[in-house]
Amino acid sequence: MGLVTVEGNAVRFSESVARIADSLSPLGPAGRCVAESYALNTEMRRVGESKAAHDKEITLALLDQRRRESSTTLRQMQKHLGRADRSAAALRECMVNMQRETVKPGLALEERRAYIDLTSHFTTMLVQHHTDLTGGVANVIDKVLNGAGAAALAPAGRKPGRRR
Repeated sequence: MGLVTVEGNAVRFSESVARIADSLSPLGPAGRCVAESYALNTEMRRVGESKAAHDKEITLALLDQRRRESSTTLRQMQKHLGRADRSAAALRECMVNMQRETVKPGLALEERRAYIDLTSHFTTMLVQHHTDLTGGVANVIDKVLNGAGAAALAPAGRKPGRRR
């Protein structure tokens, strides 16, 4: 099972997404938005590579709508976030949580990849955050969801004929 399933007009997230959101809990409600947006971006990429044209358009539209809703929620939360030092501390706590989850035995590859991708991205963004000292965690997360980071977060698809 993937991170996201689409059943009719409903988008459902797997237990893996809930666990990822738990490791991002220092971000408050934004952690859930980041986890779901990562899952949606990953699923949109997968669907774009695999489904028939008609099904693909419907599924991609649903997933994109859900991603936009998450982004809107995040932008509303931007207004309520605190100073740069609290934001950086929350990012560091998330990274520790995600690193701890990454090494758990029996973890599904897709979930492990999500933790690794997000840890890598948050590490880069934390360095940038310390460099800029502007805006707080909301700007970092906004880059993950809507900026260049969103595309970078989705795992690269396998090339046909390549085995791992």
